[in-house]
Amino acid sequence: MFHKTLRLWAITPLLLLQVFALQAQPKIDTISLQKGQILDLLFLSQNPDIEEARQSYFQVAFPVANRFSYQGLPGFRITDHVQGNHRPSFLILGEWADRGQREAFLEQIVNEVPDFHERRRQIWSYFGLCYFELTEDLSIHIDRGKHHVATAYWFEEGEVPKDLVNRWQEQRTQAGGSTLLQLQDGTSPAGYQYRPDYFVITTWDSEADFQAYQQSVSSQALEEVKHINELILQ
Repeated sequence: MFHKTLRLWAITPLLLLQVFALQAQPKIDTISLQKGQILDLLFLSQNPDIEEARQSYFQVAFPVANRFSYQGLPGFRITDHVQGNHRPSFLILGEWADRGQREAFLEQIVNEVPDFHERRRQIWSYFGLCYFELTEDLSIHIDRGKHHVATAYWFEEGEVPKDLVNRWQEQRTQAGGSTLLQLQDGTSPAGYQYRPDYFVITTWDSEADFQAYQQSVSSQALEEVKHINELILQ
């Protein structure tokens, strides 16, 4: 009995260390989608004292969305606004099976929930929506222990200058950043306008690394760029 007790006392600290080590590991969220699926980006800020209306909205809207293949995905809280006049508090991600189902939902929801858009305006003070049809399979891993930045670009000509985007990507890589997600050719429904020509989420080991990169490119001329909206994600 004495030896068994000693063994238990010896094992317990090891188990506790393992538990603490697991708890200390940053959470990693994985998103995997296939070519042809739709990825939603919803940029939201919620009005205060609206929880009852929000829950009521979810109860009537989500069953219809789910029927048309909608599934929620891991998203982000927006902790800071670096550039631009769009200032949402959350970036919510979602998926749909294809463009047909996504757009059929927009038509059907007002038949089943006639005040659908009015409910949204009551609940959210800011609601931007852009969805993208994926041109290739997508698999990303969101390491919550790292620093994430979302940047949306609107260009003067309305087209993405590939040489400029490629140069940005090379500069980010050289500065220690990586590209988590990049999208273009999105669609914004009427009343939810947030349609950048190019949208990218970058990942950095730390905020200091990102700030150093920002400092290094701050003097670059950006004649092709009409507007930038840059958001810090968590």
